[in-house]
This record gives sequence, structure tokens and C-alpha cells, in this order.
Amino acid sequence: MQGGEKHQGFIFSLLNPPVPLGGNIIALDIYVDELPIPKKSVFVATQDDVVNAAALSESQPVPFKPFESARFLVIKEGGLDEKKKHKIVIMSKMEGFEQIMIPFTFTDYPGYRSGRIFVPETAQAQEPLVLSEDGMVFKNFTAPLTLSGKKAYIVCSSNGAISANWTWMGVRYDNGGLYVPPVRAFGRIIVEISMDDGVRKRLPHFVVESRHENGILYTRHELAGLEVKRKLLVPFDSRGFIMTLELRPLSGFRALLRRKTAKKRKIRVHFLIDGNITSYGLAAVSQNVVSKFRAKDNCLQLGTVARDIGAQYSGVIGIAPKRLKPSRILTDSYDNDLEMSYDIEVEAGKTIALALVGTGSFTGPESCIKEFRHMRDNYSQLVEDTEKGFAEYSSSTLSARPPPARQNLGLARLLAAYDKAKACLRYLKAEYDGLGEGICAGLPRFPNYWARDTGWTLRGYLAIGDYRFAAATIDNFLRHQAKTTTKAATKGELPMIISGKAFLHTTTYGSADSTFLFPWAIREYVLGTGDIGYLKKRWDSIVDLVNYGFLKDVDGDGLIEHGFTGTAEKLPIQDSTWMDHIDRRKSANDIQALFYESLRIGSELAAMAGDSENEARWSSKAKELQETIDREYWNTSAGFYYDTIRKDGSKDPSIRPNALVLLLSDVVRERSRADSVLSRIEEQDMTTAWGVRTLSSKDQKYQPTLYHDGAVWPLVTGWAAASEIKFGRHEQALRYMGSMAERILHENGMFAETYRGDRPEPFNSCILQAWSVGMYAYALREMMLGMKINMIDNTIQLEPNIPESLKETAVPLDFEHFIPSKDGIARLYVKIDPRNEKIFATFRNSGSKRPEIFSDSYSLSPL
Repeated sequence: MQGGEKHQGFIFSLLNPPVPLGGNIIALDIYVDELPIPKKSVFVATQDDVVNAAALSESQPVPFKPFESARFLVIKEGGLDEKKKHKIVIMSKMEGFEQIMIPFTFTDYPGYRSGRIFVPETAQAQEPLVLSEDGMVFKNFTAPLTLSGKKAYIVCSSNGAISANWTWMGVRYDNGGLYVPPVRAFGRIIVEISMDDGVRKRLPHFVVESRHENGILYTRHELAGLEVKRKLLVPFDSRGFIMTLELRPLSGFRALLRRKTAKKRKIRVHFLIDGNITSYGLAAVSQNVVSKFRAKDNCLQLGTVARDIGAQYSGVIGIAPKRLKPSRILTDSYDNDLEMSYDIEVEAGKTIALALVGTGSFTGPESCIKEFRHMRDNYSQLVEDTEKGFAEYSSSTLSARPPPARQNLGLARLLAAYDKAKACLRYLKAEYDGLGEGICAGLPRFPNYWARDTGWTLRGYLAIGDYRFAAATIDNFLRHQAKTTTKAATKGELPMIISGKAFLHTTTYGSADSTFLFPWAIREYVLGTGDIGYLKKRWDSIVDLVNYGFLKDVDGDGLIEHGFTGTAEKLPIQDSTWMDHIDRRKSANDIQALFYESLRIGSELAAMAGDSENEARWSSKAKELQETIDREYWNTSAGFYYDTIRKDGSKDPSIRPNALVLLLSDVVRERSRADSVLSRIEEQDMTTAWGVRTLSSKDQKYQPTLYHDGAVWPLVTGWAAASEIKFGRHEQALRYMGSMAERILHENGMFAETYRGDRPEPFNSCILQAWSVGMYAYALREMMLGMKINMIDNTIQLEPNIPESLKETAVPLDFEHFIPSKDGIARLYVKIDPRNEKIFATFRNSGSKRPEIFSDSYSLSPL
């Protein structure tokens, strides 16, 4: 299946590269019976990637490692004559040997079975999935994923292997494995299957279907007449993973079974495991590991000696059912590569089920083995609970139910990406030992709680209505709030990061922006729930939170100062903005905007809490700061805001997306200035097809791979989308929302931290970043509903911001939202008819006092 059209063709596999030893192939041609096949009809799948032969070049080679197997798909209408032997010739050009063609020739008969496959995603393909009545079928089988519970996560690939190549610090390597912060208990885990001929075939090479939904990666594999269905997941409350396998002979293979007169087939399943325990995973501090087979529990056990910090890392991995004994165990390899092999028999019409279970711990081996036993003995229930848990999270938060068959394709893709983003928000809910509840900043690199990431991501959790978790996250940071001013922190300040023993980072203070982000979240929680008691109980902490900003005006000019010198001697980097890799002293524009927002919102909260003194004081100071920003930061000649005021008083005219924070925080009063900023951001040197750059490509400092001097960030793309919506520029907002949705769908539900500035390739970043999906969920609600909830006044305002280009072909959209009240959970049902600009809404279980629902832009009727 390619581009929605059906084609015929054939597949063959090679156990070794079609070139001597291996190397980078920059060109490849295939001849069948002396006739050439068009390059665009040839696809090559290695362990690392799937490429189209037409895409190969010096800048985009396909690497073949020594002894690496590969699969080739050849699209050839009419297929092959089954009664004839065919000659296949592969002609390759290697990097460094461009003038030499290397031939590889073999002859073979066609196989005994045919079937339907999906052509894998290639570098040139635009559609990584197909939207249909049957849902979505993902085709980029090499895309990496993180699947997570609140205590552990795994890094895997869309082909089902717990193995994923990812670029970090310019090096591409396998980050796969089980992570139980702060330890990576296992590295990559790959399944191989050998059958009658004894040849071992890696399951990831034979994947034909991949789906990622309900917290589970589902893959289907076909090899040598055998079908394998695999599920991969991390139960929400567990410190481990489960991989289920269901094996059965393919129905089309019965003829071959009769030919061999065998009723049963013997199969050996091999689990290849990297048993190197590392502290904090990506920090890659290797430990001395001892591994042994534990016969009593039929599992492998790994462990380290106790360390000075009191952590003893452990890992346990084994098979369910327990009665299935291994035929081969390898534990004594030099590089700690482990292997477990199991012999099973499959019979036509019957399915064999087994599961691989792995757990990890940093508190000792006994807790690890106890967790393993529980997961092994209850794996079926844990799989079911995971599916139900994610389905319930989806249905108990703001949900959209569009008719998939008739909906406008653009809207359908936006909403499909929204569902994926919500699942990721559940992945990122953590409760690590000793850290309390919080939001993982990003996986796999940041499994602890960063305040600035939390502040921006809370917009997503509050947008979908996950109020309980949002409040718990805010409270966790308030518990760590500085009570007095010391060398380490300023009174009222929230920690830059909440962390624990043995993590790469430690709990520390000193970020320039984090504290200012929390008043917004507190206000949205109070308005969304009507919980005035929450506000009053924490009022002293909130007063310190807002007043913290005054203590950061060191030179008395009314602006916040921050002091990062541009030389990071340790992590995390002290007193920096979110652009913590560059020097933006002394007063960056986004820091002033966030301080203004905290003052303005603080005044609103003071009114709710009955604190008239701070209400008036903060409101007055907010107006003063707004006037200062208007006067000091507007660059008339550029029609844009200066990025920062330097220590010597000069102003930085660099074009960066930080100016968008001034729009989001309501600092900007003149509509002409807002339009000027947004129009400048929309230009090609700032906006790409995959998002917004951190610096104009016209700037001499720009480099596409630099973290904050050229890379594309979904965070700032979300800022752009939300700002466009805020100022009624709906078509431009759709451009940004569409680019974010395409990344989410392209990455099988993930959303990376950063991308290169010159092409949509994740670079030096996390596979899944919290504020990437959080900002998408927030902006999506702003576009689809424009919902403003005020349960203090008992009102809900709905102002959809759906672009005209989507209205013509859109069918009504059904939304359901949940609001906690004194009488329980109230259900708000909303039907949006974009074409006719109508809203139908009703409340259920809303108690005695039903909220007033109104709209200024759409007509409103009861549902």
C-alpha cells in the first residue's frame, strides 16, 4: 500500500550486507532477471532505518553494519512467476568508492505464501499514517517511543523492540531499555525467533503493522509462516514493563505444513538483553554488575554492590508463565550481554501466549524480585488495567468525538494528534520515590521535575481538566518554596528542579522565570474548580510567590535582573532564562512579561482572597511595569521587541520568539504591535514547515543545530499558535497547529523537545517533551472551544476560534468536559457546528446551581 494505491511486489531478506563487511551505501540498484527496477520501487529495511532507494545520496546514505541483516521490498507489478527460479542482482555504490559498483547476485524461488503489507515510511513520504474508518495504521516502524507509568518508563521503537537509536550530544546510539529513575535497570532488549532451519530472525525486521494507543504499543509480525502479535507497556503503578507475545501459524502456511507432513512446529524464542545497569540511564555511569539465573523464580537477576549514596541497583527479568523453563541461559559474557531462550511448539489453528516481564529498583534486590513476581503472576490483568486506565483518562478529561468518516481531514488530524497528546500527558505524570507527584520534564533525559517546564505544561493539564493532578503538582513545588532569602535562594522562590538521590541533577534554586509561571496555573485551577478554600489556605505562600519578583529588581530600575554569565560550570545552569545555553543578561523581555503576568494575576487572586491591600498594590505595580516594557523594549525600526537589555544598557535586537511571551501575558496593549510581532515571526527566516526557530536564520549567530540559536522548538511554536488565536489570526494559528499535529502523528504519538532548524529532524533532545504536548493540548482547546471557566461566578464562556478554511467542510464536533463541584463531577456536553457558527450545550450532574453558559461569537442553544 503506497499513497493509498495498491501495488504488487515481493520481499527478500539477506542475513549479511550486500557489500563486503559493511559501509555507507550512497546508491543502490536492483535487477530482476537482468531487468532494472526503478529506484522509487525499492525499499531497504535495516535494524536502524527504512529508506527508499531513490533517496540515497552522499548526504543521506544507508549504513550497513558488519553481519547486519536487511530486508528488501521490491514493487513489481505482476509479482514473480512462482514456478520459475529468479535471478536478483544488487548493485551498490559505497561512500568513499563512488566509482566502483559492487555486485551481489543470488537466485531463488518465490515463497509459498502471499499477503498484504504496508510500505514503510520513507524520508520523502509525507504521510506516516493513514486515517480511515478503521483508525490509524502507523508505517514508520523505526520511530522511537517512550512508554511510561508513574514510577518507570521504557525507551523502545515502533517495531516493538525495546531498542531505539536516538541522537544525543551529536552521537547516535541505542537508548533503549527499562528506566526506574534514577537507574536504567536494563539496556536494549530484542527478540529473535529460530525455527526449523535454525536461522535466527530478529522480530523487528518482520513487522507489518504498528499501533500506539491506550498506553500500549501493538505490533504484528510475519516471518516464515508464523504470525506474532506483540503488546508492549509499562503498567501505571509498576516499576517494570510487560511484553506479551502471541504466536500462531499463518493460515496461508497450511499448504507448506501439509507438504512437510508436520502437525506441529518447534520454535525457539530468544531474548537478547543488555544487562549493563547504569545510574540515571543517559548519564551512562556504568556499574559493576553481577548477573545470575534464579531457578526458584525462573528469572535472571542483576545487581550492583551497595554504594556510598545508599542506592543498590537491581534488575529482574523473566517469562510468564512461570512453568516455562529456559532451554538456554547466557549470563557470563564479557560485555554483560544476557540471553534467555525458550522452546515452544505451535500448531495450526492454535495460539501460544507468553510474556516477558522486567523490573528495576535502586533500593535493593528484594523489592525488585517482589515486584517481578507480582507483575509476572498478574500480567494479563495489568495489561487490561493499562488499557482501561488510559481509556478512562481519555474519557474523563476534555474529549472530542468527531465522526471520522465525514470530518474535514485537517480537523480530523488536529483531533487525532490531540488524543495522542493527552496520552502523553498521562505518560508524563510521575510519582517517583522521594519526589512526590510531578511532571516529568522530558523522557528519557529529564525524569525529574523542572519548575519552568512544569509551569508551561500545566497549561495542558488544566486545559484538559486534570485538576487534581495539577493541584498536587503545584503543591509539591509550594512545599519546596524558599521561606527566607539565603545564598541559595530568594524568599518566595520555587526550586528550579525537584530531584532526589543519585539523579544527574539535584534539587536547586536559581532559575529566572520559573516562579513567575505559577500564579497563572493557580488562578486557572481556582476558576476551573471554584475552590476558594484552596486559595485561602495557601495565601501566605502565594503572597511570597508574587512578591519574589520585587526582590529580583537588584538595580531598582523596575525590571527583573538575572545573572547567568554564559559559562555553565555545573548543571543545572543558575539564574538563567529558558534559553539557558546563551547569555541574555541583564533583563530579558520574557522574564519581564512573566513578572507582569504574576502581578496582574496576583491582583485577581487577591480580590478572590479578600486581600485588598495586595490587590491594589500589585495592580498598580503591574501597570507601571507594563509602561516600562512599552517604553524600553519596543524597537520601532524593526517593528519588534528587543530581546534583552544588556548590563551596559545596550539593547539586543536579535529576532527571537521570546517576544511572543509579551503577547501571551497581555503586556502588549497596541494591536498594531501585536500584529507586527506575529507577522515578523511568520516570515520564512523564523517559521519553518515544522515549527518556529529560536533565532532568525538571517542572524550571523544562527546555526540549525544550536539549542537556542537556531533549533526549532514545539514550545515556542505553541506560543505562536496561542498568540495567533488570542489576536484573532485564525488561519495563521492553523498553520502552527497543523505543523505541531503533523509532528505528533509522524512520531507515533511522541513530540520531541527540539528539531534542527534546517530540516524536521529531532536533534540533541528528548523523544517526548512535556511542554511540547502540553502547549499543543492548550492551544487546541483555545482553537476549538475558546473556553473560559469561572466557577467562582458560575459561568462558562465559549468562543470557538475555528479558521474559515476549516468551516466549509467541517461537520459538528462533540466535546465533553468534566468540572468538579460541591455536588460531585459535573459533565458539560458541547456540540460545535463551525459551518453555521452554532453551539449546542448542556450540563449533567451539575447540582442545584447550574452554570450559565454564554458566547459572544456563536449562537447558543440547549443540546
